[in-house]
Amino acid sequence: MNTKKTKGKQKINIKKIEISKDILVTLSNRRNGIYTKLCELSFLCGVHIAFLGYTDYGKPFTFGSPSLQAVAERFLNSEASSSSSLQQSLFTVHHKQNVQELCTLYNNVVEQTRAKEVKAMKAAASMEPFPEDAWWKMHMTKEQDQEEAKKLLDKFEGLYEKLCDEIDVRSQRRDAARNDI
Repeated sequence: MNTKKTKGKQKINIKKIEISKDILVTLSNRRNGIYTKLCELSFLCGVHIAFLGYTDYGKPFTFGSPSLQAVAERFLNSEASSSSSLQQSLFTVHHKQNVQELCTLYNNVVEQTRAKEVKAMKAAASMEPFPEDAWWKMHMTKEQDQEEAKKLLDKFEGLYEKLCDEIDVRSQRRDAARNDI
């Protein structure tokens, strides 16, 4: 039979701790637990909480949601609806929501841009390479007929104009997309 090496979690008797080192350790552990519970209570119930404690040595420790000062001002003024701290906390919440919405919008735009880049790369990869005997790869020195050279030159100029037009269209789309953001 295996015996346990530790006692595990046990219920303790509530009494004053006499050893100062144990007091500091217990205070640290219990304070973190209290902060956790206060934070959960504030978040789950939507309440404003202020907690203030002092050690025997006079060291304060506090917790406040949204802040200790805001809750104390509200308590002292007894003005729930017209308190400036409440208005400030509402502004902060509204500001955080706006920032979150902007982050979501930014992430969506980045994802769409990446998707378009992937689509363009797939389209470019799926294009077949041009044949070796394409008309624009022919050497002009091998051409004997001037009429044929003129036709090739016209084709080159037409291709050049189409490419310039396509570049203009794409740059206009890009500028329009930037303006929409």
